[in-house]
Amino acid sequence: MREYLENTVKSDGEPVAPGHLTPEQRAVFNEILDGMRDAEILGKLDVYTLEATAVAIVAVREINKMIEDNPQNLLETKLISARAKYQTEFWRGCSELCLSPQSRAKLGAVAAQAVKGKEDPLVKALSMDD
Repeated sequence: MREYLENTVKSDGEPVAPGHLTPEQRAVFNEILDGMRDAEILGKLDVYTLEATAVAIVAVREINKMIEDNPQNLLETKLISARAKYQTEFWRGCSELCLSPQSRAKLGAVAAQAVKGKEDPLVKALSMDD
């Protein structure tokens, strides 16, 4: 039943980057999507998590660049607060999208199992029997 529900949700196609994203945000969105494509776990509903994560990554990069260019920005409480907010959003996205090294290892095993199931002659023979 769980597998059926997961397949139903993801069967609507893979997420597409929203048009309002900046080119850099779109590139991050697509980079994450490309990295997860083989696991075949993403569906259109994941667009919101991917979008929020891409926006957060780009924002943290921009703030880090501002600090690198002018270390005095470390004293700007609003800037540091914004960085903390976006960093939290980034970590939340990583958690939701299984982007930690441990999660990626698990996803790799799932992807390998999916490929193995597609290529297994017994699975093919049994599916032809339907």
